[in-house]
Amino acid sequence: MKKTLITILKIAILALIFFWIVMVFTDYFRVRQNKNPMFCINETEHEYSDGTTYICTGFGYKMIRYNRTCLTASEFGPFFVKERTCSTN
Repeated sequence: MKKTLITILKIAILALIFFWIVMVFTDYFRVRQNKNPMFCINETEHEYSDGTTYICTGFGYKMIRYNRTCLTASEFGPFFVKERTCSTN
């Protein structure tokens, strides 16, 4: 009884890890194709005088798309990635 419970628990944990990996790679490849991620927990858009910044926070990762005069790019990384700022010299 105890052995089957441990086996079921291992399978459940492996399934969760597998689905998380599928979510991360799906969103990563969508961002590389200039599409919005599918699995966002929180979406925000910041407006600045020179453009906008779109931020999508997923399960353990973050995607930031810059559409500003100083920076036009997409960034994909861990959830603690900070938004870049435009320095004015």
